[in-house]
Parts: sequence; C-alpha cells; structure tokens
Amino acid sequence: MKALICASEGAPFAKTGGLADVIGALPKALKENGCDARVIMPFYKRIKDQNTSYYLGYAYVRLGQRMEYVGIFHEERDGVDFYFVDNDKYFYRESLYGYNDDGERYAFFNFAVLEALKVIGFFPDIIHCNDWQTGLLPYILKCNYWQYPEYNRIKTVFSIHNIQYQGIFPLDMMSILYIPYSSSLEFGGCINFMKTAIMEADSITTVSPTYRDEVLTDYYGYKLNSVLGMRYFNFMGIINGIDTDKYNPKTDKNLYKNYDIKTFKAGKAANKKALLEDFGLDSSEDVPVFGLVSRLVDQKGIDLLMPIIDDIIYNSNAKFILMGSGDAVYENFFRSLEGRYPDRFKSYIGYSDPVAQKIYAGCDIFLMPSKFEPCGLGQMIAMRYGTLPLVRETGGLKDTVQAYNQFTGEGTGFTFTNFDPYDLKEVMYLAIYLYNNDKEVFNSMIKQAMSKDYSWKQSAAIYLELFNNLVNS
Repeated sequence: MKALICASEGAPFAKTGGLADVIGALPKALKENGCDARVIMPFYKRIKDQNTSYYLGYAYVRLGQRMEYVGIFHEERDGVDFYFVDNDKYFYRESLYGYNDDGERYAFFNFAVLEALKVIGFFPDIIHCNDWQTGLLPYILKCNYWQYPEYNRIKTVFSIHNIQYQGIFPLDMMSILYIPYSSSLEFGGCINFMKTAIMEADSITTVSPTYRDEVLTDYYGYKLNSVLGMRYFNFMGIINGIDTDKYNPKTDKNLYKNYDIKTFKAGKAANKKALLEDFGLDSSEDVPVFGLVSRLVDQKGIDLLMPIIDDIIYNSNAKFILMGSGDAVYENFFRSLEGRYPDRFKSYIGYSDPVAQKIYAGCDIFLMPSKFEPCGLGQMIAMRYGTLPLVRETGGLKDTVQAYNQFTGEGTGFTFTNFDPYDLKEVMYLAIYLYNNDKEVFNSMIKQAMSKDYSWKQSAAIYLELFNNLVNS
C-alpha cells in the first residue's frame, strides 16, 4: 500500500495547530503497519530558510492564463519522506495563512501536488487530503487526470479536522481554476473547498467518532451537515493519536525531572515545584494547580471561565498557569487576572513547546472546556503526563476522557456536559475537593490516565483498513 498524505502544515516543519501534529505522527504509524506513507506540503519560508531540503526537479501548472512554476524539494525525517512544493510568490511569506490570496495559494498547491507525482516518481494508491487547503484535489484528479492510467486508479480520502474552516472564496475565482464548473464546487454562491472534497473524495473521515455524529447536526455542522448527510455511508470518525515518542514523561528533555507511571508521585511533585517557581508562584504549600495550553479563540470555551474564575480564586486554594494566544479579549482577560491575583494566577501569552511540556507535567488538572473539539490532543497529552483533564463532553474529549465516578473511583478526568459556566464551576470545585481531601483516589485516577494508550497504533490500523477497502473496491 502506498499513500501520499497531503496537508498545508506538518510537524516538525511548520505548525499552527493540531493538524501539524497529526501529519507529523500518522505517517510514521502507517509505515510501522507496512504502508509506504509519504507527505507533501508547501515549501514555506520557515522551512526553506533552514536549507536542509534537497531539490528534486520542477513542473508547471496552469492557473488562469498563466503557467506557474512548481519546484519540488525533499527531506527525510524520522524515516518519513517529506516533499515540499516550492513557489516563492505563494509560500515565501512570514505566516502560513491569513492572506487575501489564500484561495489562489492553496488552489495552486492542489494542482501542484498532482503534477509533483511525475517529478517524485511516486504514484500512490491513496492520496489522503486534510482540511480545506487540500479540498479541490479530489475534483482536479477526476477532471484533469482521468485519462492517465497511473492517475485514474488513485483513490482519495478527505479528513475534516475542523469543519468551521471551509475555504470559502468568491465564485469569480473560477476564472483561474483550470477545471470545469460543477455544483460540487459551489455552496451559498461561493466556491467552497471543503464542500468540493466532501462531494468528490472517495471517502471522508473526521477525527473522532463523536465529532462525526456532531457535524451531521445543524448546531455543529456549520451549514455543511446536509452535504455530509449525502455522503453518510462514506463518512467515518477515527480518533487521532498522539506522538508517544515526543510526549513521553520518561524521556522528555523539556521536563525538570523525568518520571513514569511507577515514579509519578515524586516526578510530578518535582516538576510542579519547579514550574511554580519559574512562574513566580509560592511552591511551599500543597495546593491544586490548574493548567491550560490552548489557542485563545471562541471554540476553546474561555468564555466559560470568564464569569466564574474570580469565584474559584476567592473560594479555593487553587492556582492557575495558563498559556495561549489568539483573540485580544482573551489575552487581555488573562493579563487582568494576573494583575489582580499575582500570587495565584500566571499567564504566558504566546506559545513555547518547552514551556507547554512543563505545564503538562507540572500541573494537577488540565482545563479544556471547549465549545466544540473535533478531537483534541491536549487532553491526551495531559493524561500521558499524569495531569487529569477537565473537559466538556464534546467531540474527541468525550471519546477519550473517562469521567470520574465518585462511587467507584474510576475515571481519567473530570467532565461536564452543558456549555454553561456554572456547570464548569461545579466540576472545577469537584476536582479541587478531590485533590485536597482524597489524594488516594486522585492518584489512582492519575495511574488510570497514564495507563491509557493514545498512540497512533490503533488509529493507523483503522486508516490502513480504510485504504485497503478503497483500493480493493
């Protein structure tokens, strides 16, 4: 089985969110299952400037009346072949996204990937497309390459990582697309990259079974639920995994002290003490510490914290170390809390991998009160480090976190159902109470959490089964 994974970002080369982590880890897991899995992505400035990739060759694609250069570079990382599509006009920029010509940039990328196969000399059985930036590719493949034997046998899978971001652009963009018009391209009077992929890919997946069910509803589907309903029997949810080599408290070089499930008590205590001291908080008292590592956007449920956190700080002994960046209203909210409660609340506005790892290891409870969460990686990483997630029961959070049962002591975290600040407050007080009053149960939950296997092994096997079924159908 040969698979080419096509995405707009991938760790460790370029990352803005969880998609990059998936692209960095899934190919390795597929290779371990016997699949020749490779990755292709844009040759962004931050990758090109590292000057570690090798030039393979070039091609051209038509965009409107122009022929655009497609350079192909290659680099092997952790046993996986990564190919990069080079065109300075489109990709030699400081940021990955957020430009007025994003539609044209990623349309070019979709055309370029298919031409790149000739340069690479790799014609896969499956092209696995990810999110809207690759949404035109299944249709381009059908329209422009059906007459070529090496292309017309290729099957396509499209994975939805977040249905909120669909790639919506004016319909007059058709003037630069070298493909015939189809109703698959259009939605609401615009070109919609994600809708195109949903209609034209051979199979559609998303990143957790619960999110799959949610996006088929009006509330979570962002108007594409009816389109997904048309592909109901070709649509499945496969939970993401995490890179268990990178996220391993026993070997993570970013931690103050390494530990495993047998030594977590001493290990977490050492990490907690050092984390508090690094952030300028008193480490002499044994109090629960909440952590958060998140993009600060509406999706992440920060709105639920805003009306209740003063109450929590006034009426408990908990401390908070929160990391994130995004909407100014949330960043300013964190800054104001730090100003009002300098001995209880600290924030890190921005993102740092080493600091994030220290938060995962040094906190007791990890906050993810998301409005929606297709899969979520933070809760699985937190459990890997023995930090109990506190989550809303949505998407992948519901699929991966077992709620604390006060009668049996079972559970790998704390959960609540309604998107309501007072429900969040109630479960935060429950977590604080358990930490302060029943360490035996709290530590038992840590063991249960650290015992869970959230590697890519099982999920990669499901993807491979899907690939085989498509190829053999």
